[in-house]
Amino acid sequence: MLESRLSLRLTATHCRTFEDYYNFLRFDPGRESELRELFNCVTTNETSFFRDTTQIDCFRHVILPQVMKDREATRKIRIWSAGCSSGEEPFTLAIVVVEEFPALATWDVQILATDLSEQALENGRRGVYGPYALRHVPPAYLKKYFTGSDGQYTIGPMLRKMVKFSPLNLVDSVRMRAIRDMDVVFCRNVLIYFDQETRKKIITHFYDALRDQGMFVIGFSESLNGINRLFRPAPWNKTIFYYKVGNSVAARSVPSVMRGLRGMDGQPIDQAAPNSGRLQSFTSSVASHVGPVGESVLSGRSWESRGES
Repeated sequence: MLESRLSLRLTATHCRTFEDYYNFLRFDPGRESELRELFNCVTTNETSFFRDTTQIDCFRHVILPQVMKDREATRKIRIWSAGCSSGEEPFTLAIVVVEEFPALATWDVQILATDLSEQALENGRRGVYGPYALRHVPPAYLKKYFTGSDGQYTIGPMLRKMVKFSPLNLVDSVRMRAIRDMDVVFCRNVLIYFDQETRKKIITHFYDALRDQGMFVIGFSESLNGINRLFRPAPWNKTIFYYKVGNSVAARSVPSVMRGLRGMDGQPIDQAAPNSGRLQSFTSSVASHVGPVGESVLSGRSWESRGES
């Protein structure tokens, strides 16, 4: 697959061999533009609205109600869709927010949608979708939140204003460290494309980006086993999500909506966290599991201040 896709770029850049193309990417004056084309060419953007509905139901019934309780004082919610492709996932989350929780109409709710592919992001900004992407959307939602017909539907302004698209490479540590105070991170079916060491680094950045007890959703085929022990798993209706365990005893307590849920071993997840009597500093705890963590000069900057579209 990779060879087939790269062959298209060899033709476009008049390179005879893959080695020639490699050197083009390293030394040619047009390498930055070509690197963007390469990303667009080799990334896989398979997605749809309401994909993996059990996880969307978990967001609706467990995650978002907890976030609303936690954010009652500030009435501000921040959600991150990492690896958003052409926008189906973040717009799905926006539909759930608007449809299921009308009280949030007076809140400041923003969804950050990031992806490596500029072409996918541009498609998300356009917000035009066909039958395949919309096949799981209930007819009532299609009528309420989209305009158009004949198989081409455009996302409405109510949802569009909630979602902010921005290019981001998950291995770009500087950009990743600039994102902070997230309530929820969705990163589904993305980590499978990275090796183990890179996963550890990316997961650590997600951990840093979340507030204490912030919640993390990954794909059904993905797991944090052997990658990061700082997230606690919470099973719900045949799916699992994770929440961030902070450094304080209060932060280690289980969010109220999760009390009574049982783990895969049948034990209540609201029991004390392992080793809760021996608290480590955040840095030493991360270092013991995923390697050293350094201070970020951008830690005080939020993604909102970057001026992304």
